[in-house]
Amino acid sequence: MNKQNKSKNKRILLWIHRNRVKLGIWLFLIILPVTLVVTAYVGSYTTNKSVYFDSEITEESIKISDFIEADELKGITLTIEWDALKRPVESDDGSLQEGYYRFIMSYAPNRNYEIGNVKITPVLQTDWKNYRSVGIQRYLSTNNIAFLVDFNFDLPKSPLLFVTIEDPNLYLKVEYTYTVVGEDVTQIEYVKFSLKDLNPATVIPNS
Repeated sequence: MNKQNKSKNKRILLWIHRNRVKLGIWLFLIILPVTLVVTAYVGSYTTNKSVYFDSEITEESIKISDFIEADELKGITLTIEWDALKRPVESDDGSLQEGYYRFIMSYAPNRNYEIGNVKITPVLQTDWKNYRSVGIQRYLSTNNIAFLVDFNFDLPKSPLLFVTIEDPNLYLKVEYTYTVVGEDVTQIEYVKFSLKDLNPATVIPNS
C-alpha cells in the first residue's frame, strides 16, 4: 500500500472515530426499523404456513407444516374443483356470517392400490394472517361430492405494506386405508391446494 492510500485510510479512520456517536445513532435509526420490518414480514409469513386441523386447539393439537400436491398422494389421486364462493355479510350485531367456499372433490385409486374409507378434514387458512376455518370431516368416493367450508372473514385484506390477501388456501388432512398382504393399513397425508390465480365456477351474490 503506497503512502497516499495509507494517508487516505488514516483520515477516514480519524473521521469515523470523531463522529462515532453520530454514526452509531444513524446506524441505529436505519438498522432498527429495517430489522423490525423484516421480522414482521418473515414472522407473519412463516407462522401462517403451518396448520392445525383441530377445531379447538389444545396442548395435544399437532401443527402441520409439510404438505404435498393433490396428485402426490401415495395411494390415491384427488381431483379438486373450486365450485363456488359466497362472501360473508354483516349481521345486526356486527359479526360476519353466511360466507363459504364450496368445492367438488373425488378420488381415483393409484395403480396397484386397493383403497377404502377415504375421508378428508378441510381447513381454509390464509397466508400472512391467521384467518382460519375448519370444515366438517367428510368421506369421499370415486364420484364427485360437493362440500362447504364456512369462511366468515372480510377479504381481500392488506395486513402488511405490499401484501394483499385475496383468498385462503385449502388444506386437507387425507386419511384412507389400503390392503397389504391381506391387512388394512391406515395412511394419513396432508395436501395444500392453492386458490391463487384460480376463480370459482360460481360467485354467489349476497342477498
